[in-house]
Amino acid sequence: MNGERRHVAVAFGGASVEHDVSIITAQQVMAVLGERHDVVPVYLATDGRWWTGEALRDVDAFATQPPRGARPIEIRLGSRTPFVEPAERRFAKDAELPVDVVVNAIHGTSGEDGTLLGALELTGVPYVGRGVAAAAVTMDKHLAKVVAKAAGIEVLEHERIERADWERDEAAVVARVLERFPGDSVVKPATLGSSIGVQRCTSEEELVEALTLAFELDRQVIVEPFAEGAVELNVAVLGGIGEELVVSEVERPIGSDSGLSFEDKYMRAGKAKGPDGAKGGGDKTGGMASQDRVIPADVDPAWRESVKRAATRAHRAFRLAGVVRYDFFVLDDGARVLLNEPNTVPGSFAFYLFEPVGVSFDQLLDRLIAIAFAEAREERSTTRVFESALLGLHIRSS
Repeated sequence: MNGERRHVAVAFGGASVEHDVSIITAQQVMAVLGERHDVVPVYLATDGRWWTGEALRDVDAFATQPPRGARPIEIRLGSRTPFVEPAERRFAKDAELPVDVVVNAIHGTSGEDGTLLGALELTGVPYVGRGVAAAAVTMDKHLAKVVAKAAGIEVLEHERIERADWERDEAAVVARVLERFPGDSVVKPATLGSSIGVQRCTSEEELVEALTLAFELDRQVIVEPFAEGAVELNVAVLGGIGEELVVSEVERPIGSDSGLSFEDKYMRAGKAKGPDGAKGGGDKTGGMASQDRVIPADVDPAWRESVKRAATRAHRAFRLAGVVRYDFFVLDDGARVLLNEPNTVPGSFAFYLFEPVGVSFDQLLDRLIAIAFAEAREERSTTRVFESALLGLHIRSS
């Protein structure tokens, strides 16, 4: 498909705490794709309505809701073209948006969790970021840890807590957490990204505050011990199921001592730095590309190789296709490499990690589209429907 011009729908927004982050990622993606493909912006507003239009390729359009200059559309299941612009006049026909493939740029809820992917499965249109089960599992921090451990990938121990348990007996939950993790701990909403709601707790009072906030954002929360002395290293993997994988350069993000907060990731104006501290690389309108980081990570090269191997193993274990950023903790002078979490729709699609290994942003996006078509072909080759005598036997007997 190299050189072939496609109608590429870029889906972004969503009823998610990461809504604004998704808009920035989509602006970056649409700007690059627009050089070689026909881009179809598809915006999911926080109220659940869908919009399209060239105006959505300008971030200034989102100063108002609905976005200035946008046109309403609908998503229709059972149709090869999932996005339709309803007719304005009574006897006019609805207009189908030309879509060959969908790039899912929705971070978090309604996109990264597999919700949109499931809808697209019912249309048959190829999409970036397969598949539904893998997306749902990796978005759930508890389930992701379960799968990682089963694959021999070390993770931090954790305590899972349901909102119902918290509402029933807060004191019992706090006592349970303190008994298991008597030192500093970290509270995380189980199915959110971008470090939203994540908080380090150094006292019982802070633990109660963190859990209260986390349960406002999610119905399930996990608590981990604080990884004292850990070095955070991130790496991205590109490839489909059964394909040769491309592994990016490793970065060391620069943030707070309790892990990167939302502000660290998206509200700072820094850029990538080389190991000597020199800044390098463009930010391409901000997003994760503008976060402070050291690339390649200024650590023992053996640590970087260990992280790359663990990320490759995780990519296979989760059966993911597309581009995924894997965040790790390295402990005990490199002796232990622990998976913190996978990110199946990483901010800025992690293009800044692939550029140092010779994969440009446009090459990354074209590879993602090629994977989407390959995965769709593979799914179509799987038998889903077959003739059955069951219904006929039932009819004759009734």
